Order: sequence, then C-alpha cells, then structure tokens
Amino acid sequence: MGTSNRRHVAAAVLGLLCGALPRTALGYTIENLVGSGCHESITAAAFRAVRKELPTAAPLGADDNDRALIDDLQFKPDSDMQDLGGATLLAAVRDNDLKGRGSSDLEQLAGVHGNPEGQEEHCLRSQDQDEPGGSQAAVAACRTYLRARIVEALGGLDAAGKPDASKRTTLTIHLSLRGKVDAPLPTYFVKMGQAIHAIEDSFSHTYRSADGTHITVVLNWIEKVGGTLVESRDGPGHAALLDHCDDADALRTAKHKLAIAAVTGVLRATLDSQKSADQKMAAVDTVLDEFMTYSPGCTFANGWCDAPERQYADSSGCGCHTGRGNAGPGTALVACAAVFLAWLRRSRKRARFNCRSAAAFALAATYLVWPSAAAAQATTTTIPAANPAAPPTSETVVRTPVTTTTTVTAPTTPDEHAPPPPKIIPVQEPLPRDPSQTAWGASLNLSGSIDSPALAGAVGLRFHASKHWSAGLDAEWNPWIAFNGTTFHAGAFNFYASGILRFPLAYENFNLRTRVSLGTSYLLTNLYGAPSGSTGLYGDLSFLGVEWKLSRTFLFVVDPLNIAVPAPQLKGVPLAYTQYRFTLGLEVYFN
Repeated sequence: MGTSNRRHVAAAVLGLLCGALPRTALGYTIENLVGSGCHESITAAAFRAVRKELPTAAPLGADDNDRALIDDLQFKPDSDMQDLGGATLLAAVRDNDLKGRGSSDLEQLAGVHGNPEGQEEHCLRSQDQDEPGGSQAAVAACRTYLRARIVEALGGLDAAGKPDASKRTTLTIHLSLRGKVDAPLPTYFVKMGQAIHAIEDSFSHTYRSADGTHITVVLNWIEKVGGTLVESRDGPGHAALLDHCDDADALRTAKHKLAIAAVTGVLRATLDSQKSADQKMAAVDTVLDEFMTYSPGCTFANGWCDAPERQYADSSGCGCHTGRGNAGPGTALVACAAVFLAWLRRSRKRARFNCRSAAAFALAATYLVWPSAAAAQATTTTIPAANPAAPPTSETVVRTPVTTTTTVTAPTTPDEHAPPPPKIIPVQEPLPRDPSQTAWGASLNLSGSIDSPALAGAVGLRFHASKHWSAGLDAEWNPWIAFNGTTFHAGAFNFYASGILRFPLAYENFNLRTRVSLGTSYLLTNLYGAPSGSTGLYGDLSFLGVEWKLSRTFLFVVDPLNIAVPAPQLKGVPLAYTQYRFTLGLEVYFN
C-alpha cells in the first residue's frame, strides 16, 4: 500500500473515531472539572444584586441534612451563595442541562440535550419549527416554558412574599459522593432556577438586534447534531463559541451583561413583596418583552440580517488530524477493517453484499497483511555440540513445493544476544522453609481509586496457613475525594478479614494470588441522607495480584485492579461508594 493510500485510510479511521465522540449542547456552560460555569456565575451575580435591594431575598437557613447536600454539590458555590436558597437556585439552574446526571457523564448528557421534546428549555428550535416562522415559534415556546416555571415558583412563597423553606419540590440531583438523589428543596428556588436557565440560554442560542434586546433568529441544535440541518429551512446551527461568557470580545460581553440584567429583572419582579401574584407576573412579562421579544425580517436570503453572530459558527469537521509515517501489517489490517465496515454499511443499504464480496475482501486483506502462502518457508534448529565447551551448531531447513535444502552452519563465536538459559534453581519463598508450617506476619497497603475518587491506607495481620492459603485481618482508613472545591472528605473506616489464595511459581521471582475480603464499614463524614456514624458492610475482591519475593522475610504486593465496596449505610436510601483500586502492599513474615 502506498504512502498516499495509507494516509487516506488513516484519515478514514480517524473520521470514524471522531464521529463516535459524544456531542453536547450546554448553552452557557455549567461548572465541571475542566471549566468554570456561566450559568452559575450569571445567576449568582443577578441574585446577589437583588439581595442588596430586597429583604425577601435574604439567605435561608439549612439544617444538617441540607448542609450535607450543599457541601456535596458537584460545584462550589460562592461563599455568599452557600445558604439553602442560594445553593438551591444554582443547583436548579443546572438542572435543564443535567436532569439528575453527573456533570462529567457525557454519554448520558448527549441524550438529555438531544431530546427533541425539551428544546424550549434551552430556547432552541424544535424539529417542527422550520422557516418561515420557525424563530418566532421557538421564542413563543421558550417564553411559555419559562412563564410556567415562574408561576410554579410563586407558589413557593409565603404570605409575606418570601421564599418558604417548608414548601418543597423534589429535584433529582447528582452529588459528588452521594451520587444520584431525589432531594426535596425550596420550591421557589427550584422552579426559578429552571426558568432562569432558559432566559440565559436565550442570549447564547439566538441572533439578536444591534442593541441586543430583541431576538431575530433562534439557532438549531437537534437537526444540526443529527446531520440533517438545512439552514434555509431549519435556521442556523448551534454555535459553541456563543456559549462562552469570558467576555472575549465586545459582542459576547454585551450578551453576558444583558443576560445578567434580564435575570436580575425577573428575580426582582418575583420577590417584590409589594406586589400580588398577578402583578408579579405582569412585571415578569415586562422584563421578557424588553429582552425576549421576537423581531421579524431576518431570513436566510438576507444572511439573517447579516448577523454578526455568524462569525462564531462552528467549523466543519471534528478537528482530528492524520500524521505521516510507515504503516506496518497491524496498521494495514486495522485500516482495511475500518474501510470494509464503512463499505459494508453502504453495501447492506443497497442489498448488494454477498459471500463473494466478503471472500474477495478477505483475499485482499490477506494479500496486504501477510506474506504469500506460496513463498518459501524456513526453519532453524539448534544442534548441541558433542563437546560441552564448543558452541552449538544450527541447522536451517528450507522447504518449497519442489525441493528441500538442508544447510548446517557452525558459529565461530558464542551469540551474545541469545536468550539466557531457563532457571533450574528455585527462588526462595519468604515463608517457612517447610511449606506445611504456619507463620505470622504483618502488612501495610496503600490504594488509590480514580472512578469514585478515593485513597486508602491499611495495616493488618497475616497468617500463613499453608503453601497456597493465607488469611488476613486489616483496619483501613478510606478518605473520599470530591472534585468540587471541598476535595477531601473523611470517608469511611473499614475493618475486614481476608482470604488469600496463592499460586506459587517456584522458578520465578514472583507469585500470583487472588484475594477476597469481607467486613464492616463505618461512615466518618456527614452526607445527604447518610449521617456520620452510619455502619454497614464492606467487601473487596482482587481478581489477580502479583507478589514479588524481595527476600525470605518480605513480599511486595501489587493488585492492579481490586474492587472495594464500602457500604456504610444499608437502611433508607443505601450508600455504597464503589471504588476500582490500584493497590501496593508490603508483607513481612516472621519465620
């Protein structure tokens, strides 16, 4: 295969890989491990301004359970937003994008944002909102959605117009350590957060008039990601660069400021204690008329009124690049397989794939990857010398369909690169010389987990029962890690017994082993719905570990994958913090 052809095949493979990557549309971004959040910062700025004006926006107190939820959020609220009201508002403004999923769960989030029934929550077009009139219909649907949420929010106020902490709505939310929970939270802040998300997205998902107050065009996500977008019919596609709130240029800075102003206006209108519910909704409509009114006249024919937002349109392609280099047989095989799968998909659609086609492709792949079956085959056999001090000779036999030729050669010097001879002396085990004898020992283990981030340190006793079996008793501190600004939690204390099945390898420097542990787990940190002091079970399984024989006294143990499950709460809503650990250990035996 020539260099040019290999390059084309590599591009095809990378194209397939790029097409498989999940795609998500978050409007203004939400805070996660790799970036700050626009929705949180815009909402906090607006609510902070209203708190300076209205006593009804004062912080709400939190009990121990509420505080545990706030401390376990997947983002870190600003210090003045860590009361129950502020934290709930920020958690709810993320809900339109997450729907109870974790902020790093891209595969699940793609399904949330690709839901054709939920585009109005982000002020985007639905599939049936085509031109002409698609933008106007999308604006109307967005306003209908957010007005309904605001009406529900007003039902969460008390008689004095202040958010009532006793009136609660269940919000499904994913916490850093606790995972997915259904948390009853103050209704006003839950519903207002969901409405505010749509208001904010109306600035990142639309083209607007020169002063930024009127919407001229609504963008399209659902058909863009589906690959069926026709701009003249479906409107412009979603533009990721408009989702940034870093004030990178004048246009996006203006959108950012207008989003804060719109959210501030709505919060002020709903928390004004001097107004009735009807008057509050009238004030909300005034704000929406100012910032979310549709202005007609922009079409595909006039370049959407030459909208400056068009400069932020997503570039085509996925950004993958191919490099230069020689491709070996494995690379050729992978490339052929990728091309074949793409060709097969097209052929099946045309009902033209058959066994003859498959055989032809298999023959071509075999020709590209492996040498011809008709080529001569050679084998070499080493012949020991009669005199042990002399180097061995080698016999090479070449076979073809016609003749067989035998050539015997004798090297003039020993081969320095030849593999070493096999070990014939057993490696001493760091256990009693008599395998039937018992022995006591001690252990020290350190572990780390990336999925469900955690650390663990354990000390324990070991009892060598036989050549193959050992037992252990360990005490472990298992701090849990939440990447939300809090970082370390005390986690759990685990106490467990272990059974170890060893597979000795007499002529190697290491043995293989399998370990199973069972015990109890005691919760050291206060989590939502799981108070500190809860006690449950602990289980641990290492499928295959390796122990290096450092000496007759010491073993160095590596468990490349062991599954640890501390479940310190079994009643109510159970709590289990499953960890996939990498463990290093040192064992010492007293012979």
